[in-house]
Amino acid sequence: MQIDKRLHIPFYRQVEKILEEKIISGQWEVGSQLPTEQELSDLFDVSTITVKRAVIELVNKGYLFRQRGKGTFVSGAAKEQDLNSIISLSTNSDHEHPHEILSFKYETAGSEIAQKLRIDPDDEVIKIERLKIENNDPVALEYTYLPADRCPSLTPADINNDLIFNLLKNKYHISLGRAKVFIRPYILPIHQSRLLQIEQGTAVFEWERITYTKQEDIIEYSKFYIRDDKEVYYTEVQL
Repeated sequence: MQIDKRLHIPFYRQVEKILEEKIISGQWEVGSQLPTEQELSDLFDVSTITVKRAVIELVNKGYLFRQRGKGTFVSGAAKEQDLNSIISLSTNSDHEHPHEILSFKYETAGSEIAQKLRIDPDDEVIKIERLKIENNDPVALEYTYLPADRCPSLTPADINNDLIFNLLKNKYHISLGRAKVFIRPYILPIHQSRLLQIEQGTAVFEWERITYTKQEDIIEYSKFYIRDDKEVYYTEVQL
């Protein structure tokens, strides 16, 4: 693997292009581990800083992902998600939605969650922390808050491998009206990075969702932290 140091192209861009071509051509298969940054530095005869920048660019493009303490790996194709179908609460599917429940408890809402749900701070809520799993990999970390009085006798078994929307509609027969979703970049701290099996400081998508009933009561407040190497969002507009 050689770069041309006579070209007026930054070294990291040349390294990035060579690595990208190896991934696209299939020379490096999905899931395969890259050589270390020091090994790549020696191969290209450039600094490790140059290699690191090239790798970061490919991580940002979705070609690579980094696992804390393990190294850098070739990503599979990111799953396309229709942004409109997600926001419009389209869940008409018989497929399971694998999740790993990390925490399930009843607790006092507190001022912040009470404000989100439009309830009193002393009211009880159900707090659910889950990992969304696809192909045995964690792809999203979910924190969901539900008003306890609207979801009586809820247990962890009720949400096993299912979506919260399905639970609200099928178990509690709540007519859902709309959801308001905010999407922003977010840098994960160490605890959440470990849960998603990515390096500390990695940027992810933060989704903040507030769900309303048809009567305009707030029935659910959630935050999702989604790996950007696993999901690609798109929308189509009729012209």
